Amino acid sequence: MRNQPTRVAAALLAGAWTFDDASAHALAQRYDLPLPLEMFLFAAGAAVAVSFVILALFWRHDSGHGEPGRPVRNGRVPAGIVVVGQLITVGTLALIVAAGFFGNQNTFKNIAPVGVWVIWWVGLTLFSAFVGNVWVMTNPWSAIFGFAEWLVRRRLSLNLPYPQWLGAWPACALLLLFTWLELVAPERDVPRNIATATAVYSVFTWAGFALFGRDSWLRNGEVFSVLFGLFGRFAPLHFVNRGGWCWELRFFAAGLLTPTPLPPPLTAFTLLMLGTVTIDGVMETPAWAALVERVLAGGATASPRAYMLLQSALLLAGPLLLAGLYLGTIAAMARIGHAHIGTLAGVFVLSLVPISIGYHLAHYFSLLAIAGQFIIPLASDPFGYGWNLFGTTLYRIDIGLVDARFIWYLAVGAIVTGHIVAVWVGHVTAYATFGDAVVARRSQYPMLALMVGYTMLSLWILAQPIVEPAR
Repeated sequence: MRNQPTRVAAALLAGAWTFDDASAHALAQRYDLPLPLEMFLFAAGAAVAVSFVILALFWRHDSGHGEPGRPVRNGRVPAGIVVVGQLITVGTLALIVAAGFFGNQNTFKNIAPVGVWVIWWVGLTLFSAFVGNVWVMTNPWSAIFGFAEWLVRRRLSLNLPYPQWLGAWPACALLLLFTWLELVAPERDVPRNIATATAVYSVFTWAGFALFGRDSWLRNGEVFSVLFGLFGRFAPLHFVNRGGWCWELRFFAAGLLTPTPLPPPLTAFTLLMLGTVTIDGVMETPAWAALVERVLAGGATASPRAYMLLQSALLLAGPLLLAGLYLGTIAAMARIGHAHIGTLAGVFVLSLVPISIGYHLAHYFSLLAIAGQFIIPLASDPFGYGWNLFGTTLYRIDIGLVDARFIWYLAVGAIVTGHIVAVWVGHVTAYATFGDAVVARRSQYPMLALMVGYTMLSLWILAQPIVEPAR
C-alpha cells in the first residue's frame, strides 16, 4: 500500500525521513516461504472448492432463508452512550481539522494523517465488519446537523424529493474520489491537505442534508455511511433506530442474507469497494512496477504527472474489469436459472462483501498494528507543539509487533475464510432465489469458478511484497 501511513511506518523502520522507498504493509522484512507459492495458491483455491462441495452435500435448506438472519438477542442502547459517542466523533473531527490547519505540518508530528488514514479508515472499517456499524449512531456530520436543528428548534432541510434515478451514485463517485486521494493524489500526507479535504467534504455533506434531508443523503450520498453499512451487514451487532437506538445480536454474515436485491448503484458501490482495495494491492507488485518501467521511461520517477495518470487509469480499469467478470458470471447464472440478470446481480453481490472484508483485513492489518501505534505519542501532542498531555510523547513504536510470517498466514486465513463465507452466502441465497435445489446448485458453478479464481489471484497479489518464494 502506498498511502501516507504505510510510508510513515516504513520511513521509521528505515530510519529516514523520506517516503520514496517505502516498504509495503509497513514491514521491513520478507518471509521465506517453506513451500512454493503455487502450492499455497492451489491449496487456497481447493479449500474454497471443497467448501462448496460440503455445502452442496450436507447443508439443510428446509429451515428457510430468513432464519439465519434472525437476531438471537436484542435490547436498547442507552441514550447517554449514543450522546457520548457522538461527542467523541465530533470532537475528533474538530481536532483533525484544527491540527491539520494549525498544527506542525511534519507528517510525523501531526495527528491528522495517522488519525484519518489509519485509526479511522482502517480501524473503524474493521470494527464495523467484526463488531458492529457504530458509525450509524455516531456519524459526526449527522450529529452536528441534528444538534443545529435542535438549537434553532426547526428543520434546516428543504427536504427536496431525492431523484430515484440518482440512487447511491453520489456515494460511488465519492468512494472513487476518496480512493484516488488515498492512493494517487500528490501530497496526500500533508496535514493541511487532509484538513482541507475534510472541511470540503463536511460542507458538501451538510449541503446534501440541507437539500434532501439527513436520511436520504445518508442512504445515498454520505459515502462512509454506505460503506460502513455494507461492512456492518457482516458484523454480529446490528443497530437500528426505532424511536431510539436498539441493538440486535445475530450470527456473523446474517445481514448479508436478504431476498431483496440491491439497486444498481449499490451493486456498483459494492464492486467498487472490492475493486479499489484490490488495485491498492496490485500497485505493490513487481508486475505493476515492470509495467510502469515499460510505459514510462525511468519508471515512477520519470514524470510524476505521467505516473499519476497511469495510476488513475489503473484505478478506473480495475473495478471495471471486476464488474465485467461479475456481470459475466451473473449472466451465466441467469441462463442456468432462467432469471433476470439485474435481479440476480443485486442479490448475489452481497456475497462479495466477506471477500472485501477478508482482503481489507489481510492488506491493512500490518498498517493498523504498526503505524497505528503513532496515535499513542500523538495523543499527547496532536498539534506537534511539543506538548505531553498524557505522558505518552516518548512512546516508541514496536516494529516487532507483527512480522512478515504472521502477516502472510493472516492473509492466507483471511482470504480463504472470506471466500468460504462468500460461497456459503451465495449458496443460501441461491436456494432462496431459485427454490429448486438442482437449479440452485447448478447456478453456483459459475460463481464458484469466479470465487476460486479470485482467491488465488488476491492471495498472489498479497504475497508479492511480503514473501520470498521458495526456491
